[in-house]
Amino acid sequence: MAMRFSDLHCHNHMRAHFWMQEQRKRFERKGQFSPWTVISSNRKGYLKGKMGASYSQTDLVKAWNGNLRLTFNSLYPLEKPFVKGFKPKLGEDKWTRFLIAFATSHKLPLRDFIQTAYMRIPDDAVDYFQSTAYDYWESLNREMEFVTMDSGKRIKRNEVFTPGLARRIFESEKNRRNNFPREMLAKDACYHIPKTREDLKASVDDDSEITMVLTIEGAHALGTDRASIAEVSRRVNYIKTQWPTPVFFITFAHHFDNKLCGHAHSIPDQGKALLDQSVNLNAGFNDNGRRILREFLGLNRKLEKDPKLGYRILIDVKHMSARARKEYYEEIVKPCLAKDDIIPIIGSHCGYSGISSLEKHIERMPKEVDDYCDESGLFNSWNINLCDEDIEMIVKTKGLFGLSFDQRILGITAEDKESKRNGIQLLWENIEGIVKSAYANENLGDEEKPHIWKCITIGTDLEGLIDPVSPYPTVLEFEVFAGNLIFEIEQARKKGNPKHLSHFKDLNEVRTAVEDFCFHNAANFVKKHYPIKTFEEDF
Repeated sequence: MAMRFSDLHCHNHMRAHFWMQEQRKRFERKGQFSPWTVISSNRKGYLKGKMGASYSQTDLVKAWNGNLRLTFNSLYPLEKPFVKGFKPKLGEDKWTRFLIAFATSHKLPLRDFIQTAYMRIPDDAVDYFQSTAYDYWESLNREMEFVTMDSGKRIKRNEVFTPGLARRIFESEKNRRNNFPREMLAKDACYHIPKTREDLKASVDDDSEITMVLTIEGAHALGTDRASIAEVSRRVNYIKTQWPTPVFFITFAHHFDNKLCGHAHSIPDQGKALLDQSVNLNAGFNDNGRRILREFLGLNRKLEKDPKLGYRILIDVKHMSARARKEYYEEIVKPCLAKDDIIPIIGSHCGYSGISSLEKHIERMPKEVDDYCDESGLFNSWNINLCDEDIEMIVKTKGLFGLSFDQRILGITAEDKESKRNGIQLLWENIEGIVKSAYANENLGDEEKPHIWKCITIGTDLEGLIDPVSPYPTVLEFEVFAGNLIFEIEQARKKGNPKHLSHFKDLNEVRTAVEDFCFHNAANFVKKHYPIKTFEEDF
């Protein structure tokens, strides 16, 4: 049986939704309005492993053909600062920023061109995102409806849409299907979004369908930029009671201020001229944020489970600042853990920072510039990545560390971008760094340390505009990645019998560990924590 794969954080529907959301009737007339529709990609960008803007990385057709059988598909209303200009600030770069701000004002077509060309978002969608009509909450619900529309339906074959008049005239969709069937064609395919835990277990064990678990990226999606905190609270309840399927976890923070908690530095230096993250950058939680955090978790002020607050939606700490993560652990997770209410820590698409503690991350925040690494020079030490203290909490709560496939997050610098390191070596360095961190942690018992091997999994962030590790630009390369990883671990195991690999006695045991990393760890985790039908039954 071929190896199956899971992905703790990706956006399977993102490209299709961006292209079709403002022209729904047009695509419905052609029978193309579906998450299965492939938006034809730029193959040159794909073959070169470039940033995933011009080509699809994990659309449902690629997911199906790449044997991705468990996907944690993230809903994400695009944040407005990505498509709107900003006012220049005083400082050394005032005039440079002023000129860039003027040239890229949302009132001018150049900004539209940048967004359309760089992010490959159609112009009518950019116009909508820039308009006053654009509302995060409405967009989130529309996205949910798009993703759930074909759940459980088995399609005979998918549709293909080729953007651009010239491409539609000169490119043959039939030829592309024939020449690149794994990229373009899915037959007798199905994805299923489970409604209950039993439904999920049956789906995960059924290799004839993709099990799709819904997640949300960014609490801004609740409309925190406009809505009162009372209304935001009602929307949390609405998701739990009115949506047709559960949400498994929410990535609480993202790139910009959500008015609830601080976000980590995430935009490279070259992007700072266009995108301003400064509001609440690296801050902690405010009181409203604490309230909404508890309500997602189904906890009252006394940190007691409250049936009125509905089922538990887990919290993903990716994008949370180190300060916010510290507060989350100290104020929520550890007190609950002491009462035997285990809230598993999820870092859905992260790298290892090589830093010892959250406090050290907080101290180092002002120094975060491009290519800022830990002392070893291997890891990206921005506080967006997880440190030894985060890993300790993941092990203690039996959570999950999803390994990002973004080469910058994993520690590729400008100097070694084209080096051999930009491949399986980079991914293995991060995996081994995470495992060694657990084995070296004095706060973890000897019986706890090996559990780290059950707490790591794939969390690519494919289709999230990442610059992927060069040999693995799409989900279609997962099988190659798995084979490469087996080889790397087997070679490392034979060198000096290191403690963190000593439990692997032969190649078969290494293969089993890689199968766990690629699928079973995430599958077992979601089987354990997926909501069951009602809150009362769940708790």
